[in-house]
Amino acid sequence: MDEKGNNLVKQFIKSLPVKERAKVFAYLVELKNQGHSLHRPMVDYLKDGIYELRPKDNRIFYFFFLKDNAVLVHAIRKKTDKIPEGDLRLCIKRKTLVEGYKQIEKIEL
Repeated sequence: MDEKGNNLVKQFIKSLPVKERAKVFAYLVELKNQGHSLHRPMVDYLKDGIYELRPKDNRIFYFFFLKDNAVLVHAIRKKTDKIPEGDLRLCIKRKTLVEGYKQIEKIEL
């Protein structure tokens, strides 16, 4: 969520073409089912507790909260080999906010 309470990850996913959206949801279902056991090529660990879900050129960033709950904090269409540092800083900032504020929107799959 941003400072205004908008769920930007949800908005990003809704903006995707149908096939890409279906791929993202398939990956989210695997994340829900496998949690911490999910590995490359579907997910990758970045740093500071931030992971990326990797459906094609889209990246959904998340962290685990209260043990096994994946909190989606940011999403982008990847255009370069490296994740832009500004996007990673934003993920870490949102993670810190969620951990302190404890207000998250649950998406049921």
